Amino acid sequence: MLQATKNKYTVETLKPLNILYDHEHWLTQQDVDMANGYVELIERTRSEKTPQIGDRLIYVDRYGKYYSNALIENNDEESGRISICEEPYIPFVWEQDANIRLSVSGGAFHHIDPKQLKFVRWTEGAFKDWGNCGACANGAVTFTAKVPLWSYSEPDPLYGDFTTETWRQYYLTKDTGPDARNLYQGYDMAFRTEEDFRQFLKDYEGTVFKGNWENQIVLWCFRHENRFLPQHEWDKIDAPAMERRLNFHPEQVKLVKDMDSHITYCYRIKPEIDNL
Repeated sequence: MLQATKNKYTVETLKPLNILYDHEHWLTQQDVDMANGYVELIERTRSEKTPQIGDRLIYVDRYGKYYSNALIENNDEESGRISICEEPYIPFVWEQDANIRLSVSGGAFHHIDPKQLKFVRWTEGAFKDWGNCGACANGAVTFTAKVPLWSYSEPDPLYGDFTTETWRQYYLTKDTGPDARNLYQGYDMAFRTEEDFRQFLKDYEGTVFKGNWENQIVLWCFRHENRFLPQHEWDKIDAPAMERRLNFHPEQVKLVKDMDSHITYCYRIKPEIDNL
């Protein structure tokens, strides 16, 4: 059980979280007392053993999408399941039955078995409620309290251990028609030829899965990170120079892979600017 923090905030320490509110409505001691009361209530009702409304969650869906700040937003006592929000805005909070309840905006929402959650660590969770000015534009006061962070991954993942926490994911459609501009086309990735595609798979450790319909594939690959160096430092990089098309133009680069972090570093020569 967490030791609840008493009188966490003062007017001055709460202002940085509520700059716009203070500018329009003036942050008062009444607002501070409200925030401190909620902090104490939230923290004294938290537990490392029982997930509760207001706790945060690392959530991974069957498609490998990774959400680092999901939120337990409700508890269905009849079904014994909890409702979570993948990507919530800061939730409104109120007290009920000696605990808190939330009004949550965002999405998407899922119902899961709380017994499947694993405690990770304690973290800071943000909450808000209307301030001394009542319900009005920019009238909510934001504060944070310590809450458990849990983890949950949906069973039977479609792509094994691949997740967007450290990998890139693309959905591509293969079009072999005579009028196709690209052989592989996605929302923000395209390849003109099979040779281009195979070179990318090699450069970024790509793995291909069958997609949701005919001619669709799902590509998982290393992330890309540019590193610009002066010519003399670029020459020292212990990797072969190779030509790659970047921004539609051929360029000499050196590729270095971080196999643990799943990143391909693209070392590029920093353009020299003439001194005028």
